[in-house]
Amino acid sequence: MEQELKQANFAFIGFGKVARAFARLLINRRKWFIRKYGVEWNITGIATNKHGISIDPRGLPIEKILRSWKAHSSLNNFHNGPACDSHADFIRQCGADVLFEMSLLDLSGEPAASHIHEALRAGLHVITTNKGPVATHFRRLSRLARQRDVKFLYEGVVMDGAPVFNLFRNTLPSTHIRSLRGILNSTTNYILTQMEQGASFETALEYTRKKGIAEADPRLDLEGWDSAAKLSILIQALMGGSVKPDEIERHGISEDIGRKVRAAVRRDRRLRRVARAYRQGGRVIGKVELQELEIFDPLASIRGLSNILVLNTDTMQELAIIENNPSVEQTAFALFSDLVSLM
Repeated sequence: MEQELKQANFAFIGFGKVARAFARLLINRRKWFIRKYGVEWNITGIATNKHGISIDPRGLPIEKILRSWKAHSSLNNFHNGPACDSHADFIRQCGADVLFEMSLLDLSGEPAASHIHEALRAGLHVITTNKGPVATHFRRLSRLARQRDVKFLYEGVVMDGAPVFNLFRNTLPSTHIRSLRGILNSTTNYILTQMEQGASFETALEYTRKKGIAEADPRLDLEGWDSAAKLSILIQALMGGSVKPDEIERHGISEDIGRKVRAAVRRDRRLRRVARAYRQGGRVIGKVELQELEIFDPLASIRGLSNILVLNTDTMQELAIIENNPSVEQTAFALFSDLVSLM
């Protein structure tokens, strides 16, 4: 007797590079979902700011949408249902079990936080790669998820697809994190390590733009806001602190940093922008700062687009997580791994 398949409906807010990579990954793993979990899935809604909104309770033709996608593509042609004039309407009408929030980063957390709040309140699980709402509304959204008995998951907000929160949640029971430090921004790390080899600041920055690594507004990378948002999330989710991004001391980088980079190399040291958090008098302090590191420091060896996070714990001593030259496919996998944890 054949197993009866369960139906799972997904909706996306945002359909940029990460969302499209995730959709392709879902398609590639469709048979795996059926074999492993007896689950057949449909994407019943996609909402964007520039490309319109589309809902179909029977499932959107996602492969056709991906094949035909261009910068000027419109999703409105695929809509099958009542008029949907806002993202709030979309969340209420999309018929999803899981909402994937993948809109652009805004340091205020909005409008993504409102999207997530509306979805959780409606009883949807929410998975996001948007660090803004997680950093600025972590406690409120986590509390609402518990009250509604749904999940609020965010593995992809700090190190793309590298397991950070799932690792801590599932494999480090009763562990206390004393401090942490890391290199959490690929754009600035690439610039610093390219300048060690004589590249110009602008050439290195332009490469990260073309690769889709830099934020839409590169000042978020260069001025340290991206790292501060990630550090804020780590402090709140792993260390029990309540530090918001604007409460974290930041040091930015600009074109004149090349002189300091090359001077450090001459001293057989390396200049890196380090995000760190530590406990002090019952509080957790966060800083994003330029540090000149000894050559044998594990953070000094992190080059290019790679990231590292080092946790100082009471059970495993120091534990390092390294992600080597991530891409949008790794971020898409974070969405996938969070989704699998719901099965």
